[in-house]
Amino acid sequence: MYKSERMMKAIGDISDDKIEKASRALGYQKERRQTSRIPIRMGRVLSIAAVVALILALGVTAYAIYTHWSRGMAQQLHATDAEKEMAEQSGLSDTSQTGIATANGVTISVEQTVIDKDTAHIALRIEGFTLAEGQVPDIGGWSLSFDGEHAPNMTGGFVEGRDSNDKLIFTAPDGSMEFDFTAKAGGKWESFAGKEIRVVIDSLGTGDKAQYQALVEGPWELIWTPSSNGELLTVQPDAALGDTGIKLISAEISPISAKVTLQLPELWEGYETLEVFDLQLVGVRLKDGTMPTNIFGPPTQVGYADIDNLILEMDYSSHQILEPDQVDALVFASNFPWARALTNSELIVIPIG
Repeated sequence: MYKSERMMKAIGDISDDKIEKASRALGYQKERRQTSRIPIRMGRVLSIAAVVALILALGVTAYAIYTHWSRGMAQQLHATDAEKEMAEQSGLSDTSQTGIATANGVTISVEQTVIDKDTAHIALRIEGFTLAEGQVPDIGGWSLSFDGEHAPNMTGGFVEGRDSNDKLIFTAPDGSMEFDFTAKAGGKWESFAGKEIRVVIDSLGTGDKAQYQALVEGPWELIWTPSSNGELLTVQPDAALGDTGIKLISAEISPISAKVTLQLPELWEGYETLEVFDLQLVGVRLKDGTMPTNIFGPPTQVGYADIDNLILEMDYSSHQILEPDQVDALVFASNFPWARALTNSELIVIPIG
């Protein structure tokens, strides 16, 4: 049973359409009206009480339906309701932060973080910033640091969507926008856990980096320390990857990250010319027998850990939330495996259990 304060915290994030569906399931019919998402209104008390009763009656599964997930996190991590709930309970997902800054009528706040040992996804909510039709939002300058230091690999961008006419849109139905960062520790730190995050955004505008036009000046500064999940599965299979001549020396699996260490039969010079290494980690096999093979994209970092001994390391971010202790095999494939459907015959499955 969940604590009552967790239930009440979730109520503010329950959308009207979900309340209406739950109300109908319980025999209530909610009057239609124009409403905003927050705060809770007196007109919703009866329906909310019914929803809470339903949550309490059905337990974890019902509550998971109402777990908050930002638009960007939903796009990056294709999580089920159960996985979202698992992420919140384990500390992987954090929506409790109150970091907020306002400048010139625009408010930027921390909406959600999803952070494991090696990967940090940060979703910022932007309110009060509007653009003319057809304009593309952009940021004039930003800084992201962890305990005062920059991660070796950081990216950021506005969350996109498509309307019913397949037109590119950036504004959510409530008028807000979302800007997401992704950072990789990349071996610089043992873990992201416990690190204070500082984000500074200088201005908001439109265009691309070559023709940027500032429309609203900041700065906006957000400082907070989110929760994280440090679960890690470390294995040393020292196994041959089929007939490639490559050996899998070791691997680390976290909820949304992975790292593999390979020993090559000969020197691969492509890392200097930014070529794509042919053999790639594409998925895992779980203890229940399922084998998702499209959860890792191109590696976020590739390089020799020991060039004399031909030891190559590749870091990945996962598009699916994993429970490391449920992984019993790693799955590899060659020939740009992210761009096409993979057949079972081309998969190289390496047991690690």
